[in-house]
Amino acid sequence: MTKLVEVDKIHEELAGIVGERFVSNRPEELFLYHWDFVTAEEPGKCDFVVMPEKTEEVRKIVELANREKIPVVPWISGINIGGVCIPREGGIVVDLRRMNRVLEVNEDDMYAVVEGGITWGDLKGYLLKNHPDLRAGITWSPPGTGVISAYICYGMLDLGMVGGTGAEFINGLEVVLPNGKVVRVGSCMASDYWYGRQPLPDLAGLFIGWEGTTGIITKAGIKLWPNLPRRDYIVLGKTVDAGISIFKKLAKAGLGIVDMCFLNYVWLTATQGVRDNEKIPSEPEKAGLPDFYGLVTVTGATDKELDAKEETLMKICSEQGEMAVRFGDAVGIYPENQIGEFLTYTSTPIQLYTVWDFTRGGGGEWTGGYVSSKHIVEMYYKMRQAAIRHGMRPQFYGRVMFGGHYWIGRMNISFNKNDSEETERARRCLMDIDEEARKVGSFIRYKPPPWAKARNFEKADPNSLEFMRKIKKLIDPNGIMNPGQGL
Repeated sequence: MTKLVEVDKIHEELAGIVGERFVSNRPEELFLYHWDFVTAEEPGKCDFVVMPEKTEEVRKIVELANREKIPVVPWISGINIGGVCIPREGGIVVDLRRMNRVLEVNEDDMYAVVEGGITWGDLKGYLLKNHPDLRAGITWSPPGTGVISAYICYGMLDLGMVGGTGAEFINGLEVVLPNGKVVRVGSCMASDYWYGRQPLPDLAGLFIGWEGTTGIITKAGIKLWPNLPRRDYIVLGKTVDAGISIFKKLAKAGLGIVDMCFLNYVWLTATQGVRDNEKIPSEPEKAGLPDFYGLVTVTGATDKELDAKEETLMKICSEQGEMAVRFGDAVGIYPENQIGEFLTYTSTPIQLYTVWDFTRGGGGEWTGGYVSSKHIVEMYYKMRQAAIRHGMRPQFYGRVMFGGHYWIGRMNISFNKNDSEETERARRCLMDIDEEARKVGSFIRYKPPPWAKARNFEKADPNSLEFMRKIKKLIDPNGIMNPGQGL
């Protein structure tokens, strides 16, 4: 879009849709949309940013873009890692942050209908104030992160053990297609209720896992869960092997566990404020410390129920020769002058600050994906060794998903994003970690940047890939939706 007359024309039309205040092509404002948080990906470049307030405005924007064959990139907060919302081919970034309302909460069926730009802070704050007996599954990410973007990209939630990925929490969607038509999928397609995706053809899959390349989601029905009393436990394992063995037994014990996740030794030291440049070993074996720090959350209606579950949990851990304690008691293990640092483990904003060490450049990125439970241990050690080879400290985080049917794990590294040489070294390291993880056979990258998405499809069934490309072409014949993401 180089001709001034075209720029003026598009700007005028966009202003006519959302108002002059909510459209911009000023370089200093466009610049804010060229990155997605601290990713190591190259920056993109867009021509306009526009902030709609309702579905009808989104529909008109997309209709205009399709007519003029202008790329469209849906965007919520940019607090993401993986390059999913980087505008790679210019065009219009549709910033959905004004569409952040909770439209309905159905307490009988335990779901909420929310707008496409809602953040975790918006959602959790609304539920605490208006429906304290219900809660949503939430990611460990800043409050300003988008809810729906996490769900459709298979984000892992703090109810992942009981509910699976964010995709399983979606009951229905309202979507603006690339041609400007508005469709609904799920029970809301045939009724006024958003209770699920059954028993109709499950069209939600056309928009889940596609990274915004098939349409813009303007509303979603999402599952809520009872906000029951909970107990959190710390499970210590001398090695990741030992800790994961305990987690597998706990997953099959029928204890009503809603979340099981763990950090390795390096990630835990980072959350306690240890900086990369401090001379401590990357291998816990050399430090003489455990490598597995698990967090298990159990819910129950009564103290008696929780006591019975706790007894079984403790028994399983002790039989494996490892220790489990209530979270509050675990804090007491640490010297008094460290307790304040230890509590950063429960505070996401502080955790991000310490893990990504913003005092030295604030670069943080991860390679992560879903994997068979058979391979989680092997994958961890392959990832860890790859990071160490590149001189990076290997910060690992894993989670048990959907009752133990599969796992997710990701290796995080921090770097100085203001140092081009270190950023390039980080990029090579991340690609090497990705390559090593795939050697286990079941690893599939989630929230993949284009190079990682290409690797996801290297061994894919060719007929399936052809089928996906035909679907994409059918939905978006002009190729305007978030182009450059790769397929």
